[in-house]
Amino acid sequence: SLDHIRVCHSAPTPTTPEAQKKRVQNEFRSLMANVGSGSGPSVPRKTSSSSIPSKPVTHAAVKKASWKEIIKEFAVVFATGVLDSVALHRCVIFLVKSETIRSRTLQCMMLNGVIFLGSIMLFSWVIEPALRGMRSLVPEEEAWVADWMGSFFSTMYQVLWIYPIYCISFVLNTVMYQEIADSALSLRKAKVSKSGPLLDRLMNEVFRLLLNVVYIIEINLMSYLPRIGNPLFFIHSCWLGSIYCFEYRWVHLRWTSNERLECFEGHWVYFFGFGFPISLLTFFCPRFVDSGVFALFFPLCIMTAIAAEPKPLKLAPTFLKRLPVFAVVQGVSCVLLKVFEGQLGGGSVAKTQSQPTRHTSSSSVTMEKG
Repeated sequence: SLDHIRVCHSAPTPTTPEAQKKRVQNEFRSLMANVGSGSGPSVPRKTSSSSIPSKPVTHAAVKKASWKEIIKEFAVVFATGVLDSVALHRCVIFLVKSETIRSRTLQCMMLNGVIFLGSIMLFSWVIEPALRGMRSLVPEEEAWVADWMGSFFSTMYQVLWIYPIYCISFVLNTVMYQEIADSALSLRKAKVSKSGPLLDRLMNEVFRLLLNVVYIIEINLMSYLPRIGNPLFFIHSCWLGSIYCFEYRWVHLRWTSNERLECFEGHWVYFFGFGFPISLLTFFCPRFVDSGVFALFFPLCIMTAIAAEPKPLKLAPTFLKRLPVFAVVQGVSCVLLKVFEGQLGGGSVAKTQSQPTRHTSSSSVTMEKG
């Protein structure tokens, strides 16, 4: 090898020609023996870029993603949310494994699909056409009596039947949804974080309820904006539907309101896609029918949300990775809490909520895999 040659060259050079000739022959035989054995000599080669020690990667050296790649990532994350929302095969697993989930899901479908929606369809497709048919049989001078009877019967039907069923179904649905979520979470064996003090948990629940109420008021006010009102209303409805679906999981994990907001705003594209199917089903439905359709499919959405894993944006710019969807809602809620604190002369509980800990990265709060 060349190392052997270098060692030989470093040795004292023989002076006689015969000794030099013998030395060259020995070196040649040693070189050929190394080639035949497969080890080979250390032949100098061109230095490749991979063999050069890489310098520490700095943020300036990282290539920024193009807008085409960013748009593609937006579409992929949105599609992931949509597919996770309609992944009914995950619901089948829960239904097969749990008797509670099967019975409660069937009861929800009977209550919302058969009784509530069935009552609305009965009036719209049977009773109301029958009243219009009766009006056509009445003479023209007595038509006002038929109109009055029709409007009176319609009002009484809604007041004495539709509204009571709506209120009763709301209470029953709340109980059955919670049982479905508890059973699904127990099957997933989701880890529960350590609970905080009772007062902190109470204030978190109050703050969460206040956020939801203010957010619902906000999206309803958005619907009155010209031109952009309906699109904004639909987008925020998708986010609201996702919040309802994932709320059971977040409560089970005992996340604070700030942790939930941080998770939501860090995965806003995913949650928009997750709430898109159920919002699309209810967006074009008339009043009361939209509530019945939502309540009918909501148990399935709870199960898919428990089994889902939200996907964040990675290639998007920093200002798009986390969208402050609840900035206005949180500000209004904090002001209301301050007013409430001032009236009660309370401690610093509302103050801690009015100055929530907002981290710079959405990766600090991740969804625990069930």
